[in-house]
Amino acid sequence: MIQITLSYKNREYRHFEDSSLAQIAENTRRLLCALLEDIYDLVTKETGRFMIYLDHHPKIEVEGFSHGLRNQIERTLRGESAYEDDY
Repeated sequence: MIQITLSYKNREYRHFEDSSLAQIAENTRRLLCALLEDIYDLVTKETGRFMIYLDHHPKIEVEGFSHGLRNQIERTLRGESAYEDDY
């Protein structure tokens, strides 16, 4: 399962009691699953989380995954191939 933490104004939200935050987190989880479809099986086998900053400069940080998988995830989030080219 993909773990998501949202951050807004230096405050982290891991448990989404608020319905609007829960909806944002669920939509984000679905989008990440779709985006990471090619490597989803690898992502679910490891323990890690996605830290999503919703401030003025939104960004996504990947935490807790192995170095190789983290690189694959970051390449995918940048719109590149998840797998390194063999050139």
